[in-house]
Amino acid sequence: MIESSARHEHPHDPGTRASGGWAVVAFAGLVGVVLAATSQAANATVGEPAEPLPSVSPRLSAATQAQLMSDVLPASPPITLTDPVTDGAGVLTDAERADVRAAVDRLADESDLRMFVVYIESFDGTDPVDWANASANQSGLGTDDLLLAIATVDHQFGLSADSNVKLTNTQLGQIDNTIASAVEDERWAPAATDAADRVRRAMAGATDPLLMAGIALAAVLVLAAAGYVLWRFAVPRLLPRLARLTERTSAPGGPTPDEFAGLTLAELDERAAATLVGIDDALKTCEQELGFARTELGADATRGFEQILARAAGDVREAFAIRQQLDVAAAEAEDGGPEGTQPDGGAAEAAGRRARLTRIIALCEGAADTLDARTRAFDDLRRLQQRAPEVLADVVAREPEVVSRVAAARATLEELATTYPANTLATVSGNPEQAELLLANTKEAVAAGRSALDAGQKVVAVAHARGAQNALGQAVMLLDAVDATAVHLEEAAGRLDKSVASLTQDVTSAKAVAGDFRVTLARTAAQASLKHVEVTRDGGDPLAGLQRIAAAEASLDAALASTRDATEVAARASALLRDTLGRVDAQLRQTADFVATRRGAIGSTARTRLAEAVRLADVAHSLHPTDPAAALDEAQHASTLVQEATRLARQDADAVVAAVAAEAEPDADRSDANGPITGGMMLGGILLDPNLVRSRKRAHTARIGGGFGGGGFGGGRPAALRKLGTVRAWWPAPAR
Repeated sequence: MIESSARHEHPHDPGTRASGGWAVVAFAGLVGVVLAATSQAANATVGEPAEPLPSVSPRLSAATQAQLMSDVLPASPPITLTDPVTDGAGVLTDAERADVRAAVDRLADESDLRMFVVYIESFDGTDPVDWANASANQSGLGTDDLLLAIATVDHQFGLSADSNVKLTNTQLGQIDNTIASAVEDERWAPAATDAADRVRRAMAGATDPLLMAGIALAAVLVLAAAGYVLWRFAVPRLLPRLARLTERTSAPGGPTPDEFAGLTLAELDERAAATLVGIDDALKTCEQELGFARTELGADATRGFEQILARAAGDVREAFAIRQQLDVAAAEAEDGGPEGTQPDGGAAEAAGRRARLTRIIALCEGAADTLDARTRAFDDLRRLQQRAPEVLADVVAREPEVVSRVAAARATLEELATTYPANTLATVSGNPEQAELLLANTKEAVAAGRSALDAGQKVVAVAHARGAQNALGQAVMLLDAVDATAVHLEEAAGRLDKSVASLTQDVTSAKAVAGDFRVTLARTAAQASLKHVEVTRDGGDPLAGLQRIAAAEASLDAALASTRDATEVAARASALLRDTLGRVDAQLRQTADFVATRRGAIGSTARTRLAEAVRLADVAHSLHPTDPAAALDEAQHASTLVQEATRLARQDADAVVAAVAAEAEPDADRSDANGPITGGMMLGGILLDPNLVRSRKRAHTARIGGGFGGGGFGGGRPAALRKLGTVRAWWPAPAR
């Protein structure tokens, strides 16, 4: 074998090559150290850190702050600071003032930052941060100066920081939270000392950005040099082995498993149903809370939250529509498929059903995100921690009027029962008893809230105040439903005579049309409907009679359409549509009230039928001006669905009430370590627990869930309720 002469002329010398590589590494390290030392010696201005989260504190330059504050004229004018601690409210003892001063001094000694603390009584409506900014500018504070202003009467604070302060937005947010916790508990001195100590710890852990840049550059150079050495000597030897390994190893691609891949179709179906119930409860709670806020603060203050709620409700409506489609498809498969086949059919059908169930969950999660994102802002708007005594007092003031209405509602139902069958009054027959339970819960919640206030437990007091307010609101809704039912039945009885006369006229017109089999069938059905209504008029259900007459008249009108001109056909369809929509709208309100006040027991199927009925009624209203005939079809379909929703909702409520009544011990003490988590509140979905923790995961195994003490704005993901004792819920037999 002949060797190349070039190989002898340029022999490989590993020692020489290695020495060159290590020289590059050493040089890179030296450059990094020099840069780091230079940056440390220069003590340059710190650049803006990353901003992972928005901060409550401002990050504006002094010039920008001065420009923004030029038009601000607060009632309590900004002050010029002459001392690190200014106690204009007189809330600090000598010892507390010394503690605050010591904390501020520690911060100045161990960091480059200084903190000034000001206590006043009130900002008099001025934004706390604006007030702090104005005082900082007036006092000539610089980049490394912080100003904490605390208003003791307002229970508010403002933290002013320059845009170039050596704190990240995350750190500023943590400082804000520390101050807020102390201010809420009226711990005035710790509000400042804890803030100063947190700033000091944040600065102790901070590293000069230029120093870090120098170290990073040195590391990059070292890695580059090491990479060159590896590429020059190690890679050529590894490449053949990697090639052989690649040839022997196959790397087939596969789909990334999704979050629900481990669930069976039945489990995913149950998860979607539970998610729908949870978000629907959250929406109902938000609507009630928003109503309270609108009454307290006016429509202008709550308009933004109304838009947020509408956006979330739109997602939930889409989720219910998908659920309805799945239920219809499953029912059709069960009716038309071979015996023993599953509703989901084959693999393709199962995959499609899984995709739509996943879409339902995603829509519900999106709606929950929308609500939860505004929970804190809504709580800040209502300021319940400061207003809890006021809210409790308002509940106490309103309670006697609501109590007086219970007897009137019971009398109304007794009078209606002499005219109409029990089934007609089933959705409201138990309302007085449920209202009484809620009123009893209201008293318990008010007492518990006041005790919590006396003990200084503001968070607990707010939970009880919300529970009392929501329980009283549901009691009012139940009593209003009784009055509305009485009016609705009276109007239906009056319209029934008019509808009978109209259908009778149509039957007479149909008799003149001979030889049309379709007209003959429609006329025969209409005559049967008229006979049925005549027999059941006394003591019957006028709503059922109206629906039967309307269906017969619509069928007969369609059969006679070819014998009438287009104008008459449209006019008759429009008139029939108005009557049908009026009846459907009343039924929708009645069923929605039933679900809202028994939401602790109502399942997803009843809610789905109700949501679909609402959607179809909306479509009918929108089509009314342009296509009355199509609108009438939608309205009649909505009427059928709302009746089904009512039936299913009653079944759900009766089942839960019966189950709880069967488990309850007749002689057992009905008191509860949790306070008023009994009876009406449980059935109404008001699960009161101030220790409830919000979580992105919700408890899908809970049989009764949704809402807690009013829940605030949001609460789309209530976690499992942490109970302190045994909860016994009870309802009297008439509540069924």
